[in-house]
Formats: sequence, structure tokens, C-alpha cells
Amino acid sequence: MKTKLCFFVSAAMLAALTVSGSANGCVGRVLTVAVVNSPDQIIMGKMLSLLINERTGTTVELLETEDLKASEETVLKEKANIFINYIGYGLQVSGNMNEKTDFQRSYTLVRQHYLDNFQMVWLKPFGYEGPVSTEAPVKPASLSMAVPVTTKEVLRKFPVLDRVINKLAGKVNNDILTDLAEKSQTQDVEGLARDFLKSQKLI
Repeated sequence: MKTKLCFFVSAAMLAALTVSGSANGCVGRVLTVAVVNSPDQIIMGKMLSLLINERTGTTVELLETEDLKASEETVLKEKANIFINYIGYGLQVSGNMNEKTDFQRSYTLVRQHYLDNFQMVWLKPFGYEGPVSTEAPVKPASLSMAVPVTTKEVLRKFPVLDRVINKLAGKVNNDILTDLAEKSQTQDVEGLARDFLKSQKLI
């Protein structure tokens, strides 16, 4: 009986260590999120950095780039690990811009194109349409769902990263993003992002 008890305790301890080990494997490591200087990218970049750091212990830095193409190139050249893209831009890159499809079909087309051609992985959409600008109105036709994008290699090195980032899927709709963008003009972005994540019980 004593031998069996010891076995069960040892097995339980091993299971606990296995679960925590996948997250702790990220502690002490650094990830870089490439962002364009626009309200939604700055806000979501900061939100990603806080979420990943709180959930995995990984240090996350933000790298500002000139535009989406520069962000994409930065990740492809492994100078950054994650960037925020838009399905409309992805359709343009994949050559499917003129194809009239619904959101799910567009997402599938773009996701597969980037995976096949760039080994990049489109995760789940945040829930809002962008890019968002406070300086000039953006035509509705040019708005499309914002999506975090990384690479297969990054996910290999950080096995839990996709599950952590996907916790933001559908959490930030247009109204929420607009509210955060307006508040960010007079309030600290990190504080706003942290408060939002806490309100959603994500950290």
C-alpha cells in the first residue's frame, strides 16, 4: 500500500511539472513584436506584450516599423517574431484581392498562402477592423480584420505562444478598439491595455 501511494504521488508531481514546464520554458527568453505607428497597432502590440509576459514570463519588446510590408519583412528576416496584419492586405499579397468572398473564406485563403509561401502562421483575429487612424478617416472598403501573425519556427521555439495569443481572439471589437484609441490620446497605453486584460480575466 505504501509503495502504491508513493507511486501515485510521484506520478502527480511529474504531471504537474510537465504542465508548468511548457510555460516556464519561455521564462528568460525574449520576443519582439513589430508594430506600425498607428493607434490600433500600438495598443494591440502593448496588449500582446503584457499578455505574453504575464502568461509565460517571456520578455516582449515592441519594434516600430514604417509600414505593414516592413513589419512583414522584419519577421521574415527574424528581426522580430510577431506582427499585426490585416486580411485585406493579406488578400493583396496573395493575389486574391479581387475575389469576392466572405470573411471566413478570405481568412482561409490568406492563412494558407502565407503558410505555403512564407512559413508564416495567421492566428485568430482580434475582432476589430483596421488599420485605425486618428488623423484621417479610413475608407470602409479598406478596413479588414486585424490578425496576429508569427512563423512556424517561432511556434516551434515557443510551443504555448499560439494558445496564449489566441486568448485575445474576438475580445477586441471595433467599439472597444475605438474607445481604447480615444483614451490613449490622454492616457498611458500600457495602463489601458493592462486594465482591459484584467477586465477580461486574461491576466
